[in-house]
Amino acid sequence: MALEAPEKTKDAAALQKTTRGFSIASLARLATVKRFVSVLKHKPTKKISVRRRKRKLPPGQRLLRAVAVAMLLAVGQGLIHPLTSPCESTTGGAQPLVPLAAPFAMTTPLVNLRDNVQTVCQIKKLTPGVFAIDPATGAYLDYNGNNSFSAASMIKVPVLVALLNAIDSGDIDPNQIMSIKPHHVAGGSGHLQWRPLGTKLPLLDVAELMIIISDNTATNMIIDLLGGKAVVNKKFAKWGLKNTVINAPLADLEGTNKTSPYDLVYLLARVERGELMSDLWRNRMRAIMARTKTRTLINQGIPPGAKLAHKTGDIGSMVGDTGVITTPDGHKLIMAMQVQRPHNDRRANELIRKVTGIVYTGFEKTRPTLEAQAKAVKPNPAKLDLTKPLV
Repeated sequence: MALEAPEKTKDAAALQKTTRGFSIASLARLATVKRFVSVLKHKPTKKISVRRRKRKLPPGQRLLRAVAVAMLLAVGQGLIHPLTSPCESTTGGAQPLVPLAAPFAMTTPLVNLRDNVQTVCQIKKLTPGVFAIDPATGAYLDYNGNNSFSAASMIKVPVLVALLNAIDSGDIDPNQIMSIKPHHVAGGSGHLQWRPLGTKLPLLDVAELMIIISDNTATNMIIDLLGGKAVVNKKFAKWGLKNTVINAPLADLEGTNKTSPYDLVYLLARVERGELMSDLWRNRMRAIMARTKTRTLINQGIPPGAKLAHKTGDIGSMVGDTGVITTPDGHKLIMAMQVQRPHNDRRANELIRKVTGIVYTGFEKTRPTLEAQAKAVKPNPAKLDLTKPLV
């Protein structure tokens, strides 16, 4: 029986058809390509990253690069904050580019008086600050006077000075009419918050309301007129106020606006000395502050016959008062006191009244001696002349 040739399978036929026209070498290369493609399509279970170690520059080149970066940053900062404007801080006050001399000579620290004030101020949970000066004799009292406190409505004193300074320099028309806008309206003290939006008022009436009845809406109107808090803060820095800054519109019940007793006395002393505004507007400022309605703090510590032009401040965490006291014989004492306290603690109010009495009496007792000493001493050209503005 003859052997039959094996039947060609379908696979063999397909293989023969596929390989027709291809050499064995070509098939081998094709197989290699298929394996390479399959490798590319495979997704590894873990990524492997290879980082090349960056070669460090020599020390000299690193120093040059650091200097170049510092110069670029300095140039960029100069473009953003020009050298003609003062450095400023929105949380802790502003610093002037050039330290300014005080408008008074702090020649005689009243040590015994300070000790008496310190003894009285030892009250649990109250943190007081006091600064007072007799600008004629140079006698002064400083007890935590440069501490930063929440300003409350006491910030309205530097705002008023900024307004009158702008009027006196011709930047603002004192006869202009203002209108209440939505972003001006503030709660707390004052009645302008209840007036309809768009209500029109003379500028100087708004300024009086800001001080006399401590109207918060009026204050926001004036800050807006002056160009906003950033512009006003630059004025404060230019004048040498180190701890005074507006961070929020009034009423600022959280106490983010800041000032200090020294700043307030320093500013009032500059005004009294004839700086920042002419006599016309200085007298207008005195008249406005003399009509302040709240008379429960410094007023209660001075004797009958003494006069006070002042401004109070009162929020839950702080109460204070600042002003110029004029004795019955016409002598002046500039004072500011602030007390940080637990919420609405009335002991702080009583402390201000008590300390004011101690301070007033202490200055009046030392004044005759200091004035006599000043007359007995021959004039010395090297000493500061208190009757002339500082250069």
